[in-house]
Amino acid sequence: MRICWFSKSACSCVWNTVVWLSRNIQAYPKFTCINSIGYLYFQNPTILKKILTFLVLLSAIATLPAQQDFKVIGYLPYYRFAFNDQIEYERLTHLNIAFANPDMEGNLDVGGQDISPVVAAAKAEGVQVFISLAGGALTADWKQAWEHLMLADNRSAFIHKIMLYLAAYDLDGVDFDLEWGDVNEKYSPFVLELRDSLTAHGLELTAALPGSHRYPDITDEALAAFDWINMMVYDLTGPWNPSNPGPHSPYPFAVSCMEYWQSQSVTTSRLTLGVPFYGYDFGNNPVTAYRYATIVDWDSANAYTDQVNEVYYNGIPTIVQKTELALDNLAGIMIWELGQDHFSELSLLRAIDETIYSTTSIASTPEQVLHIYPNPFTESFTLSNTTGSEWQYWLSDLNGRLLKEQRVASRSMLTVHTADLPQGFYLLTTQNAQQREVHKLVKSR
Repeated sequence: MRICWFSKSACSCVWNTVVWLSRNIQAYPKFTCINSIGYLYFQNPTILKKILTFLVLLSAIATLPAQQDFKVIGYLPYYRFAFNDQIEYERLTHLNIAFANPDMEGNLDVGGQDISPVVAAAKAEGVQVFISLAGGALTADWKQAWEHLMLADNRSAFIHKIMLYLAAYDLDGVDFDLEWGDVNEKYSPFVLELRDSLTAHGLELTAALPGSHRYPDITDEALAAFDWINMMVYDLTGPWNPSNPGPHSPYPFAVSCMEYWQSQSVTTSRLTLGVPFYGYDFGNNPVTAYRYATIVDWDSANAYTDQVNEVYYNGIPTIVQKTELALDNLAGIMIWELGQDHFSELSLLRAIDETIYSTTSIASTPEQVLHIYPNPFTESFTLSNTTGSEWQYWLSDLNGRLLKEQRVASRSMLTVHTADLPQGFYLLTTQNAQQREVHKLVKSR
């Protein structure tokens, strides 16, 4: 029974996995390569069930080129450095260390912390590390220093010191995060001169900008100087607006921000979608911010919703949906910030990574002909077969454990009851005589 095809470059990895599994189940499948196409045949149908999830993961090999340019950017502020050994840096492409600010002589400092251990941990996983400058909570001294150092007579010397800092820590670029009232007529000339210096050394320049607002002093030329823009698509409301309780980072806001920056002539290939790893409690006076980790520690079920009483945040289902939005439309996803994650199977970073790399289909199809809804689901989901052929489905967890399987007759609907399943991620594999698809499902409660 032929169940899938792989390009020749993937055959070796597939075969190694097949052999490993075969040794554990005392049965060897027949394996044949014909020209540039590899075919897998199985003598015993039980082997198919055992190897199915492994093939789902291996299918990512064929689609990796389309994913490897997708950025996963995490900010880590200096006051979260204590979490350095818990962060799964292998799930990132870029780390922005936040925030470096100058004294009046232009010497940069990151909250008095040594960034070397963080840089080393990230680079050990192949992550590009940027220094993020400024931030949205400048002290009076930092504000004064930025005003002074961005003056035309001072900025060249300051940029030289920035370049020395990058070289000292082997950094890959600069993320510029000067915000709101601190963005003035000095901003764009500074960006353009910094861009020239970074380009001369093969380094990159990005900016963190509000989701739906362009500062008037950012010129078109300065906007074009950034390699990409990290859209801060959160804080739609918050402690500064206690009379307006509600979600501060809803999904529709992400869509509108994406459309806003396109209206500013920024292509989607230069935009990343910022997501929050925190929430606001409007039940407190004053309004209080909570780490996602804290919210989940109250009750693990909180990981699968966006609201607990008057606490509003993004749980796993919304983070998954936003990641899918970014995958379909943007250059990547950005996280504020890594130290607020729950370092467990309920991790939002892990949900982002698994969404990127666990939803690929082994055989691409022009359209989905077996419809699955709703997703996320709760007590059940429905499979609607609109084709003239029978389909088989297998539902498994991310560890490969087969949970349910059944056939779906042609032109019929089947309800799959899931009350016995815990909250979390699942893989649904569907197959007919011509094709096979793999879908990521989320049980939200």
